[in-house]
Amino acid sequence: MADALVRVIHRHRIGRLTFTRVSPLTYVAKRPVAVLVWLHQGEGRLPGVYVPLDEARLRPGATRRIFMYDGETTDPRSAPVRPG
Repeated sequence: MADALVRVIHRHRIGRLTFTRVSPLTYVAKRPVAVLVWLHQGEGRLPGVYVPLDEARLRPGATRRIFMYDGETTDPRSAPVRPG
């Protein structure tokens, strides 16, 4: 996993609310993700809730540890539950 000190600034939607969020940027299965919640396991941590990012929309920010995301992410926890 990439260094958790690297951050991504992205527009994030929860239900009808959209706002700017700063999240840790890491990689899962070689794909960039914005981590919303970490799971702590033993002495380490794993991305618990995260949203995938389109690598083509990631660009460098003001410093080498900040990236900007030119897209909108949606919190997976706010998705409507469909009857099964």
